[in-house]
Amino acid sequence: MKLFKTIIAVMLLSVIVFSCKKEKKEDSMTTDEVVVDEAIVEEAAEEAVVEEAVVEEAVEEEAVEEAVEEAVEEAEKQITVVYPKDSELQTETKKAIKRFVADNPDLEKYFNDAYGFAVLPIITKGGLGIGGAAGKGLVFEDKEVIGMTKMTQATIGAQAGGQQYMEVIYFQNKAALNNFTGGKLKLSGQASAIALEKGTTVDMKYKEGVAIFTKGKGGLMAEASVGGQKFKYHPGT
Repeated sequence: MKLFKTIIAVMLLSVIVFSCKKEKKEDSMTTDEVVVDEAIVEEAAEEAVVEEAVVEEAVEEEAVEEAVEEAVEEAEKQITVVYPKDSELQTETKKAIKRFVADNPDLEKYFNDAYGFAVLPIITKGGLGIGGAAGKGLVFEDKEVIGMTKMTQATIGAQAGGQQYMEVIYFQNKAALNNFTGGKLKLSGQASAIALEKGTTVDMKYKEGVAIFTKGKGGLMAEASVGGQKFKYHPGT
């Protein structure tokens, strides 16, 4: 009987020990799960911080790109004309445009607003009685060079030898420019340009989509007669 009680006691003690070990193991597993959960939360938080930094960087880059685009657009607004390359004719054309605008500031608006224009920086007129004039220049469409033009003119009447002047022809629309580049612009013998003097107010009046201005070089009187002028257009830059 005593032996039987001893065996029962040992069995009960074993059950108690096993239960304690099981509870301890479950507690340990719960603790481990909590640690794992905390690690996952921390990792998610770190990823969120990284994603936020990426978003902020993208926003900053977009803002920089927009600022650059605005700066480029503003610079383009200030460009008067665009030239294809360096050349003597280009240099003389630049000087002529600056001289036109410096002496008659009203012309700056017309250079910007006209559909196109042709600038002949040096036209030389000579002879006595029967003479002629000749010059060459650049042709612009939307303020970009599209080609070159050569002008010749036969004149009759009293001439002053060696006279030089510059000339600008404004084109109101595409049709007027196409007439010029297609060799269809015809100036009658009585045709005349507006001879500009320094400081005078400019009143732009197109006739058949064309307006012509001249300005003397070296302080001489500007040439106003453009009757008989013939133009030969050479496309390309």
